[in-house]
Amino acid sequence: MRDGLHGPNVIIAGEQVLLLVAVSGGEAVHLARRHRPSEPGRDAVPEHYLTGGDREREAVQRRYDVEALREPVWEHTTMCGREWTLMVGGEGGTLSRYREPAFAPTCRRCLTAMDRLFPAPAVDRRVPVVAQVVCGVVREHGYAEVREVPGDQLAVLRKEIRSLIRQQTGHPAQTLVHGDLLLVVCDPLRDPEAEMRAAAEAVGAVLFGDQPLPATRPERPWIVTWTAWDLGYMPDRPFRVLATRGCLSWICSAS
Repeated sequence: MRDGLHGPNVIIAGEQVLLLVAVSGGEAVHLARRHRPSEPGRDAVPEHYLTGGDREREAVQRRYDVEALREPVWEHTTMCGREWTLMVGGEGGTLSRYREPAFAPTCRRCLTAMDRLFPAPAVDRRVPVVAQVVCGVVREHGYAEVREVPGDQLAVLRKEIRSLIRQQTGHPAQTLVHGDLLLVVCDPLRDPEAEMRAAAEAVGAVLFGDQPLPATRPERPWIVTWTAWDLGYMPDRPFRVLATRGCLSWICSAS
């Protein structure tokens, strides 16, 4: 870039440079890749945003390296497949009075595509253990909550849990994520009548005093906490995990 001027508003994902762009309609910030050498690209900002004598155009010319913005090096569509109109302003300020500067994408489909550009994270050794525990809980209750799961382990843990449940029960399971909470549900294994009875008994205890209220919160066996399964590092004494319905046992064998 020329001294003191800002270039295209880009982020780096893995080994690729991605341009922050806007589409006509909607406030989401999208991503565009650099074009392939064999294909014609487009410039980051249309010419009419860079020329003219009004204050807005003059401000763009003072803050940005106009020649860099004119380079036809970008794909014509976003990573989510939409045609885009112009680059979103960055550190050099806004390019249009209708669009505020932005420094990160917000389009979910573009974000999903961007995630694939990063190398896959190393699989934590707790994944198979927690998956076995969750599978046992789901077989007993029909559902389970897994708490405090690291974000980079969610995808592989979800896949492992679904695979185990299908292998051991023959039924599909659904996994839902909210923050670091993973909810696992297998409808064929649930007992709605038992759940309704338990709920009715709890309501009756509160409203009619049928039973004394517990002094402490009752156990919730359907909750599994990721951080409770820190195995430690024992390279010369591998663990084998044996899971049965509602039961988990360990065998630690010396090499």
